[in-house]
Parts: sequence; structure tokens; C-alpha cells
Amino acid sequence: MTVSDLTSPQATDARQGPRAHVSWAARVVLSPQSFLEARVVNISADGLGLVCERAFPDGAVLHLLIALPDPADRSKYHYPDLHTKVMFHVAKGGKFRMGTRFARVDPAMKALIETWVQRG
Repeated sequence: MTVSDLTSPQATDARQGPRAHVSWAARVVLSPQSFLEARVVNISADGLGLVCERAFPDGAVLHLLIALPDPADRSKYHYPDLHTKVMFHVAKGGKFRMGTRFARVDPAMKALIETWVQRG
């Protein structure tokens, strides 16, 4: 299983850097043939905010696939393979909002994400 449960850290939203509000399609990979639809709602240089219909425990490492628009041409998309660690989660209107930190991301994709953050 690609979602792993780790020791739970303190639940806190400690991101201090800027964030950009976005609305990008995402999938949480549960196994090679199973995934859960989600939505990226904000990004920072350190992580992203995610909304989906299932809660994951604080400390869980999620394998994510996201549809990342190219900042230079929004008609083109990149589909990075990311791993993020759940830092906190809250229930909101039948869905769960999670704050995550990047655990593993390709440097080229990290640069694209930082471009979006700088644009706000």
C-alpha cells in the first residue's frame, strides 16, 4: 500500500511562507490499481492543501498524482508523482481538508510549483 501510517506529529499548520490558492485535480494513490479523487486547494514551497472525501491520519505519507498547469502555458499540464506527509486534517462539509508537506518531489516539478507560489 502506498499510503503509510507514521508516528503522528503535532497537528499544526506551521507553514510560514506564501501560499497560492489553486484548484487542481489530484489523485491519492491507494494501491497500483486503486485511487481516490482529490483537489489541491493551495500550494506553498513546502507543501500543499488537499481536499478529499477520506481522512488520512496525521503523519501518513500520501502518494499523489496532480494535474499541474504549466505556468507559461496553462493549456499544457505536467503530472508530477509526489509524496507528501499529512501534517493535519479537519472535517469540513462532508469532506476532509489536509495540510501536507512534501516528502519527495522531483526538483524540476518543485521549481514549477515555486513559480506558481511566487505568482500568488
